[in-house]
Amino acid sequence: MMIAHLYLFSMFHLSLQFFANATLNVVQTPKNLSVTKGDNASITCSWEAEDQDERIRVWWKIYYESASGDHDPTVLASLLWTNNKSEVRIRSRDQSDYQLTKDKAKLWLFYVNESDAGTYFCEITIDKPDLRSGKGKGTTLYVTDSEIHTWWNYIWIILAILIAFIIVTIPIIWVCKRRKEPTALYSDHLYGNFTKNEKHSRRKISSKTKKHHPSRCKNVSSVDKGKKKQQQNETV
Repeated sequence: MMIAHLYLFSMFHLSLQFFANATLNVVQTPKNLSVTKGDNASITCSWEAEDQDERIRVWWKIYYESASGDHDPTVLASLLWTNNKSEVRIRSRDQSDYQLTKDKAKLWLFYVNESDAGTYFCEITIDKPDLRSGKGKGTTLYVTDSEIHTWWNYIWIILAILIAFIIVTIPIIWVCKRRKEPTALYSDHLYGNFTKNEKHSRRKISSKTKKHHPSRCKNVSSVDKGKKKQQQNETV
């Protein structure tokens, strides 16, 4: 009977601990991070802290990109914040640094190599006075070769120069053409270099002027008749 009571009490205590473990909302940034080989990278995790929080534990973990198949994450560091002070308990990467406050944790990776590529997570646990825990959604780190990065820089510079050259050249060509058009028209009219369309249009204009000035046409026809009569009299 005594054993049964102890069993029930232990189960009740475990259930209280289970329900007391509230979820902590952890925001991890950035989601994706691309870094050139040899440069530095930083990842930040933040959460809502409460005034009564006294002890916070942080784990930085990584799923390496080079690892094959299902595998457990590798612990990069373990940190503890208590009495307004932080300390690093575990550090597996030498060229790295960590910062921990009451509501924020930050990871720095120096001189990144291809072996650092992978997905990084932060796990936060507040165990005093109340138990709360949460996990970031992860940051995927991509490491690119410096030579490829340099070639891309050259390509972008060349494209920018070509675009600038086109933008400047097109207006200049347009202005030069506009300046040449009046002189060409003037020389054509001066020396009689008309095209077929221009000659046709000039004929239409001359026919219109005759219609609008019938007196001129009559005078011309009367002069022609007078000349014909003189020629007939001379022949007679």
